[in-house]
Amino acid sequence: MGVRTLSEALQLSDECRVITTGSAPFNIVHTNKAWSKLTGFKFTEVANRSNSFLQGPHTEAKLVERMRAASEKGETTRVRVVNYDRYGTPFYNSIEIFPLRDMAGKLTHYCGVLHGEDIPDGVVPPIDRKPEELFGSTSGSSTDPDEEEETAAAASGWPAAAAGRGAGRVKRLRRGGHVTLQEALDNTEDAVVMTQPHPPYAITHVNAPWCEMCGYTLEEVEGLSSSILQGAETDEALLSELMASVRRGESSSATLVNYKKGGARFLNQVHIQPVFNQNDEVDQFMAMLHEVDEKERPPHAAPAAAKKAGRRGERA
Repeated sequence: MGVRTLSEALQLSDECRVITTGSAPFNIVHTNKAWSKLTGFKFTEVANRSNSFLQGPHTEAKLVERMRAASEKGETTRVRVVNYDRYGTPFYNSIEIFPLRDMAGKLTHYCGVLHGEDIPDGVVPPIDRKPEELFGSTSGSSTDPDEEEETAAAASGWPAAAAGRGAGRVKRLRRGGHVTLQEALDNTEDAVVMTQPHPPYAITHVNAPWCEMCGYTLEEVEGLSSSILQGAETDEALLSELMASVRRGESSSATLVNYKKGGARFLNQVHIQPVFNQNDEVDQFMAMLHEVDEKERPPHAAPAAAKKAGRRGERA
């Protein structure tokens, strides 16, 4: 039995998983570490793109069409197709694509579960491509974005895109109120990290703005806790207050010192709130990060070194 809901698809797993939107242009909104290991691509490289970059000259058109037809009908499909990794090496991909639905039965996303298998030497030749040039230039390109997306989607095994990447609607999450998994996952403007709802609050998803801000990739932080951002000047008392709110399932905000991957110190205005699944239950916790100027530090966000000794809070 495969995954059926967005909540199930986002759980930490050793399976190779990719999640896309449920409507055109059916772009990628989440990949996990296992998927990146199989394909060689990082989430930040493929976010908001169709899956067509895995296709190549020996990808069977009839199998692609079978996947497309099933997806357009909202049906589960299983195929074994030739795909290509980041460096052009072919592999057999046994892929199962599930429609993910909400409580009302409405299709919200698709989840693909991949199983890779090596192809014997000489059976399918590799293709010559440079990873850094695979998606083309992100600026100054003469290619029309809508035309580029339609062309790419036509070769994809997922539902054909009817509009370019620029047509996707971005949902900015509300600060407070009832936030759903879909809203949290679809946010591509704020720096967002999502975690399991229980200790140690392992990271299940980070989006591209979070990766850009903090310097980590999704693949590096999946399964870890947000304590990777903490350091010498992180206020333990504020952390304790935040975690107390998290344990109560409440929203909470604070401004505290955090540290990026390379050790650079930054002032982080963080807002944490529960995220609800289709059963209206707390399924994840979501934190939105905003890097602010040091002048915006509130009085209670003084460096931890200035606090009294012995005030040790639980790490987020």
